[in-house]
Amino acid sequence: MNLNLSLKDAHVMIIEKLKEKHSILSNEEIVSRYVASALHHGDLESIFGTPREQCGAGCFEAEPRLEINIEDADYDRLGKIYQDYAFQPYVTKDEEISKTIRCIFNFVEEEPDSILI
Repeated sequence: MNLNLSLKDAHVMIIEKLKEKHSILSNEEIVSRYVASALHHGDLESIFGTPREQCGAGCFEAEPRLEINIEDADYDRLGKIYQDYAFQPYVTKDEEISKTIRCIFNFVEEEPDSILI
């Protein structure tokens, strides 16, 4: 499934650091690998349920940065997570999925050894 991934500048920087860390050139590969690992993490509450992941100032400042292809099953699962954690509403499904992916990268930045690819 194609996704217009909306990111904030901070998330673009996190992705760049991870690409360097893992010697991976592709944004899409980094996003896909971290999404897959996060979905198999076993403790989704630690990624999506904490107050730091809830919408606050600047939530809607993310803008489309990347067009990536994401597995249909991962897209659907991220959509369910978005609904389960009752994030603030967005206009499009891509924006909702982008929110969950930003949460994953926030978690990776704060807990770098918690999600391994």
